Amino acid sequence: MLMEQLFSTGIMQMGPSRTDPNRQVGVFNLERVAALPALRTAALQEFAWIQGEWVHENRVPATAVSPAYSDVGISRFVLGEGGAWVCALSTDGREIPQITFDPFSRQWIYLLTRGSYGLLRSSQGWVGNTIAFTGAMTMIGINLEWRMRWTRHNENAFSFINEEQNADGSWAYIDEWTFQRNR
Repeated sequence: MLMEQLFSTGIMQMGPSRTDPNRQVGVFNLERVAALPALRTAALQEFAWIQGEWVHENRVPATAVSPAYSDVGISRFVLGEGGAWVCALSTDGREIPQITFDPFSRQWIYLLTRGSYGLLRSSQGWVGNTIAFTGAMTMIGINLEWRMRWTRHNENAFSFINEEQNADGSWAYIDEWTFQRNR
């Protein structure tokens, strides 16, 4: 049970409510969680290279009912939300949180909230120049298990491959995104 785990590990304890100090409620044990924001900030430095403007290409292979195609565009990324997220920048400059590090679970989180909806996780994190995120995704009304495999090629190039999980557990290629730093 979630609450039993939080209290038994010492992450939470009983303490005064912020809104009514006479009421005892579950609160974070500050001694146990004090270092976590710094841990997140340090981990996010592993993604600091992504900041800036990138020219991207999305290559989609042919299927039985559609031709192969390629789309291009510009993507912008910043470390935003007080240093707690890698954010995509929308065309109007709004920060859209996408990647963070959860210091409690020591997992990377990839979040999609526009048109595609999903919370993907990477418990392994970066292994060399690669990181893989997996989880449930709703892509334009279709529910599936998703995997994104990122590769950082160098300071000026990265890519990721999207895959969906087949019924037998294998992974099927969906598409690939390549990014070149816009100079």
